[in-house]
Amino acid sequence: MKYYLWHRFIYALLRVVAGPFVKLVFGYRCKKAGGPDAPSIVIANHNADLDPAFVGLGFSRHIYFVASEHAFRWGLGSKILKFVFDPIPINKTHADIFAIKEMLRRLKAGANIGLFAEGDRSYDGKTGNIPASTAKLVKAGKADLVTFRIEGGYFTTPRWAVNKRKGRMSGAVVNRYAAAELKAMSEEQIMAAIEKDIFEDAYERQRGNPVRYKGKKLAETIETALYICPACKKIGSLRSKDEIFFCECGLEATYTETGFLDGEDLQLTTITDWNAWQLRQLSETIEKAADEPICSDEGQRLYKVIAAKDNELIGEGRMFIDRENFHCAGRTFELDQIVRMVVVGRMTLQFALADGTSYEVHSDTPRSALKYKEVFRILNESSGSGLRGHTSS
Repeated sequence: MKYYLWHRFIYALLRVVAGPFVKLVFGYRCKKAGGPDAPSIVIANHNADLDPAFVGLGFSRHIYFVASEHAFRWGLGSKILKFVFDPIPINKTHADIFAIKEMLRRLKAGANIGLFAEGDRSYDGKTGNIPASTAKLVKAGKADLVTFRIEGGYFTTPRWAVNKRKGRMSGAVVNRYAAAELKAMSEEQIMAAIEKDIFEDAYERQRGNPVRYKGKKLAETIETALYICPACKKIGSLRSKDEIFFCECGLEATYTETGFLDGEDLQLTTITDWNAWQLRQLSETIEKAADEPICSDEGQRLYKVIAAKDNELIGEGRMFIDRENFHCAGRTFELDQIVRMVVVGRMTLQFALADGTSYEVHSDTPRSALKYKEVFRILNESSGSGLRGHTSS
């Protein structure tokens, strides 16, 4: 690796210079773990954009992290990111063979790799599904495995929120598995170990030891995560302002400093519970739907993705999805031709077609991209065949 010594120097410098700032701003504390002794694969749960920094502060040796290719389309910012950290780009909408080969190449060269196995930040505070391919990567890497868990990150920087909050956040190594030990383990055993080590249930932890996470406008843009009103069952009707979120039907609730939801006659008091409920409700809505749109949003911008370079605006207008097609800005995409649909960041919807073309949908108004991803997933699972069987986690 051409700049390996340079990256080690920058890594060490930032630990000294930026480390205290990160700890102060986010209330973050981590147990120093030394190493990892290269080469190692470091796998952690994922809650915030700055998770690589949170994980990196726990180790004394340089780690190359895997990052969404979306971060490589920021112009000058992306060039600086690549020069300083040289992360490994991965396309979330495709099975990215290049990213896998690059990870293995760097491990073989003696470097450490950092991976957030969920591949996606949690919307509801629980660690998400981990692809089975993670264990295959660990096996192929022939390196040590280090598991790392971040606690309190969900309430500090909720994926759905605009503003961060300050409370208590920590990170620590959970386990180390030597390459020889991993060689003797099956892929199923490796998966079980990873899932157990990095699993985090933010609300369950908060119930046992409540911490206040203070900030401004705590509820704003919560509608990017909560997309069905439990009172009127309408999709996409919730709005937010400051600490309050509400529906046109009259429902009103508060997002508190402890992360719990408070409202008159409100039965769903955590985002975890609300999300579980809305997924069941969405499944029922899809089952009853005929040809009408399942959900929709006005004023959307459709971009064609030019990988690792830029986006090309190709249209503006309404976005909606029905049982057979996804529609956006006057264009129609058959669901059978969409291989993956994911959410990037807070509310950018990204999807890829079978021919390798990728698109993104942006919005100036807060709205849930998550609901489209879930509709697509549910329809995929119900179809049980064809290209729609290949969904992202």
